[in-house]
Amino acid sequence: MLVESKIKNCKLSSDIVVVREPNRLCDYEHGYLRGWGLTGQTAGSKNLSMAHGIIPPGMSANPHYHPFETAIYMLKGNCRVFLKEDKSEYKDIEASDFLYIPANVIHCPANIGETVVEYIVARSSSEELCLYP
Repeated sequence: MLVESKIKNCKLSSDIVVVREPNRLCDYEHGYLRGWGLTGQTAGSKNLSMAHGIIPPGMSANPHYHPFETAIYMLKGNCRVFLKEDKSEYKDIEASDFLYIPANVIHCPANIGETVVEYIVARSSSEELCLYP
C-alpha cells in the first residue's frame, strides 16, 4: 500500500529535461563566463540552478552575496574565495574540493593560479540573483 501511494505522486519521465550547449544561458556579470544549464527558464526548475563556470587567471568577481545557498565543485585550478566586504578572510579551494556558502554570506572568488579555474555551481534558487553590499 505504501509503495502504491508513492507511485501516485511520481512525475512522468517526460518532465525530465536535458539542456545542451546551445540552450545554456551565458552570463558575464562577474567578468568571467558561466553557462547556466539548469534554471527555471531552461528546465522549468523551481528551487535549483546549476552552471559551469570558467575564471581566467588573474580574474576576480566583486564582493557580492545571494539570498540562497550556493555549492561549488572545483574541476580545475586554484581559487581563493574572499569573504566579507573588505576581503579580510578567505578560503582556498582547488580541483576536487567542494565549497558551501550559506545564504547572505559576502564572497568574492578570485583565480590565484596561472591556469584557468573551472567549476560547477549549484544553488537553492531557480534563477540568478546577485546582490552587492
